[in-house]
Amino acid sequence: MIIIFNKKTAIFLIYASFLLILILLSRTSQGQDFDYTFLKYLNDSRQYSTLLDYSKYLQDEKHISNDTLFFFEGKSYYAEKNHKNAFESLSKVKSSSVYYSESVFLAFINAIYNESYQKGASMLDSFVPKDTVLSDFKYYQLAALSLLKREISSYEAYKENITSNYYFTEKEQRSLDQIAVDLKEQRNKSVWLAGLYSAILPGAGKFYAGKRGQGIYTFIISSFLALQTWESYHKSGVESPRFIIYGSLFSLFHVANIWSSSLAVKRYNNELNEAINYRIRMDMHIPIRALFK
Repeated sequence: MIIIFNKKTAIFLIYASFLLILILLSRTSQGQDFDYTFLKYLNDSRQYSTLLDYSKYLQDEKHISNDTLFFFEGKSYYAEKNHKNAFESLSKVKSSSVYYSESVFLAFINAIYNESYQKGASMLDSFVPKDTVLSDFKYYQLAALSLLKREISSYEAYKENITSNYYFTEKEQRSLDQIAVDLKEQRNKSVWLAGLYSAILPGAGKFYAGKRGQGIYTFIISSFLALQTWESYHKSGVESPRFIIYGSLFSLFHVANIWSSSLAVKRYNNELNEAINYRIRMDMHIPIRALFK
């Protein structure tokens, strides 16, 4: 069968096709707007598990841009303190996205919490700021990272690149400056000295490690065992069971005291450095939340 199109029919078909395309595009755009609005609602209402499930569905259906999905995915992992997955998702956001700058700094702080300092540094090094504020903030974060790595000279060098003071870093910058001073003056206690002090005078190593209560307790127990050993030697001689028992107990306790004093100093140094690192991470993290709130 042959269908003959006249001019009016052809114009009608063209118009109908054009109208159909507009309707489909409109429905697609409305669908994307709904998906974005729903994602934002889930994020704002802190329904992170639901958001991650919905994000996976959208990736399969291709209803929304991957950059938007990666951003909200990363923020959900970040809120749940899954720093590894947060970094992986946020680092996928492309530079053309409106979420790029925020994604870079959030990916950076997640790398820091995951103790992946090199990944965090690489993330910021490759970041090209669009304005002075972001440029200064980049150097602020790199300076803080230098303190985490105990590189004081690098901290001071990065600080020189910061051109202005900002409300969202003012308090934290003062804190970092004080930490830099403290780190210059900090002297970690010696594990070997703790052992030596304990060998010379039981409990002295614990005092050196800041454990005064343990030091007093150790001194009392060691003194008691030492006196019993000395008394056993004078009364019964070196071959007596009493001397052997008290002598063995004193020797074991004394060796254990030397060892535990060294460990106490090691723990003291670790706790001190972790407390400093906690302060630095807070001074890095709080301004990010303030800038991109």
